[in-house]
Amino acid sequence: MRHTLFLLLIAAACMGCDPLANPVSGRLGFSSDTISFDTVFTGAGSATLEFRVINLEKDPLLINRIWLGGGTASPFRLNIDGKPVAVAENVTVARSDSIFIFVTVTVDPTGGDLPLAVTDSVNFISGDFGGRVILEAWGQDIRLVNEDIYSPAIWTEGKPYVITGSLLVDTLATLTLEPGTRVYMHRGAEITVAGSLYAAGTPEKRIIFATDRLEKEYRDVPGRWKGMRFLSCSRGNILNNTDIRNAEVAVGINGESSSVPDLRMNSVSIMHNTVASVAARHADLFAVNSLFAHSGFSTISINEGGNYDFIHCTVSNRWEYSFRSEPALLINPEGGTMPAVSVVNSVISGSLTSEMAIKGSASLAASGFRADSSLIKVDTMSSTWYSSPLFRHVITSPSPRFIDESLWDFRPDTLSPLLDRAGNTEMAAWPLDIRNKPRPVFNGPDIGAFERQPGEKRKEQ
Repeated sequence: MRHTLFLLLIAAACMGCDPLANPVSGRLGFSSDTISFDTVFTGAGSATLEFRVINLEKDPLLINRIWLGGGTASPFRLNIDGKPVAVAENVTVARSDSIFIFVTVTVDPTGGDLPLAVTDSVNFISGDFGGRVILEAWGQDIRLVNEDIYSPAIWTEGKPYVITGSLLVDTLATLTLEPGTRVYMHRGAEITVAGSLYAAGTPEKRIIFATDRLEKEYRDVPGRWKGMRFLSCSRGNILNNTDIRNAEVAVGINGESSSVPDLRMNSVSIMHNTVASVAARHADLFAVNSLFAHSGFSTISINEGGNYDFIHCTVSNRWEYSFRSEPALLINPEGGTMPAVSVVNSVISGSLTSEMAIKGSASLAASGFRADSSLIKVDTMSSTWYSSPLFRHVITSPSPRFIDESLWDFRPDTLSPLLDRAGNTEMAAWPLDIRNKPRPVFNGPDIGAFERQPGEKRKEQ
């Protein structure tokens, strides 16, 4: 009898220690009342989002039923306690505890160009108590690109183009992107141009090359795709009013001494790349009103020969992922062939002591480089290539004082040394800045891609 009583006491004690024993019905709390997905491409799954279901009672809580409003026909999918389900019953939550519910969504093709709203809800019943979490997403049809281009092709506004692998624009082909075209690149995808690329966006309808992860947190993540590469046989390439981001080397131009590819840029933004915004060798590059920023090595890397003009450009580099050893602008005259590089009315700045370097002697640098009416952050005492005749009306030490570089806002603030310091000659040819805003506004044009406008303030977040 004593032995039986002892066992009963042990059992009772164990039941008292069980955090899930004797659950009651009661109130539910949620970490969020709405789960919102960024745009999801049709036929492709989304990222996984989560929310917590919180026990608001002082005892273990029994949730009699958890279910999707749309049932098995819903585009959303739940994972509760590690199990993919549309319905879960008799789920117990310990006192002062919570459970996680994970949600994904897959949207079927709609046949339209515009995004389609998709909604549902996760519903809860605990005795006489209940609750609901709204699920919402936007589904977007896509044009999947899985064949190379061997003849002239035109891509248009509307459904975005998604490249999952390697795309070649062949030697006799021209790929034309009309204003508003969006091109999204899957992880590891790349574009190789042997023919020509003509991307002519407008200020109102910019062209976009970016990662196919459209969640907000991926917007400034580098290295999601390889980038676009222009071969030595490529000619007549244009990038106007175009945004390129999230690549390894966003724009690579690989020429030879006997065959020089060319590229013209106007009002282009190239940011968030693990290696470089532009890496060029034996190329002919003209860039105006353009922004190059946030790269793991040199933002612009120029090697061997070629001709390079940067007018009213902003080149700035701060890299938070690791130590950065290369300056924002690196010129490397390999084999003694100095590229012809002109920097006019432009900013070259960043977090290093010097953000420009020429790997050569002062005499070699003087044979090909010139800067005028610019701000170029250079340690003039330690840079062996530096000589004052190379820099005409160039500021070499102050901070450019952007409005908020941490938010990728490279407009000059009210105390910026960039204000009214650019030369007037180039401004006559380029009277509008990267945003299509007029210059000059006050006493003269501003250095860089952005002209400060009256009353401009920090963007609201």
